[in-house]
Amino acid sequence: MNQIVTISFSALTENIKLARVVIHTFLSFRNVFDKDIFDTELAINEAIANIIQHTYKGEPKYIIMTMNWMEPDTLEVLLRDFGPKVDPSKIKSRDLNDIRPGGLGVYIIQRIFEVMEFRDVEEGNLLYLKRSFLIPPKKEEHT
Repeated sequence: MNQIVTISFSALTENIKLARVVIHTFLSFRNVFDKDIFDTELAINEAIANIIQHTYKGEPKYIIMTMNWMEPDTLEVLLRDFGPKVDPSKIKSRDLNDIRPGGLGVYIIQRIFEVMEFRDVEEGNLLYLKRSFLIPPKKEEHT
C-alpha cells in the first residue's frame, strides 16, 4: 500500500528544517536506517535550497513537497515550485576538483537518489526523486 504525505510551505530557508523533520519522521516510521534518513534529508535539503536560491531567487513564493512510500522499500519525492522553467540540460554539479564552497547540491542529490528528473508541468517545475532503501527485518515481539 502506498502512503503519501504532502506539505506546502513558503520558500524560506528556515522552512528547510521543517521539511527535514517531516522527511525524518516519515522515514523513521518505515524503519529506514538512520544513515539513510540523514542522506535523504541532506539531498532534499539541497534540492529545496536550490529552488529557493536559483529558481525563486529569494521571492516569497511556495514549494509543495510530496512523499510517496511504495511498499516494501521505495520512496518517491516530488518537489513542485512555481518559478521560471528550469532547463534540465543546464543543471549540473560543478567539477569536484574545483575545491570551494557550494555548487555540489546536484552531485549530492544524484549520489543519494537513484532517479532525479524534471517532469513536465504547465507552470513552474516538478522535480521527481526516487530511491530504494535496505530495510532491516522487523524484530519479532515476544509475549
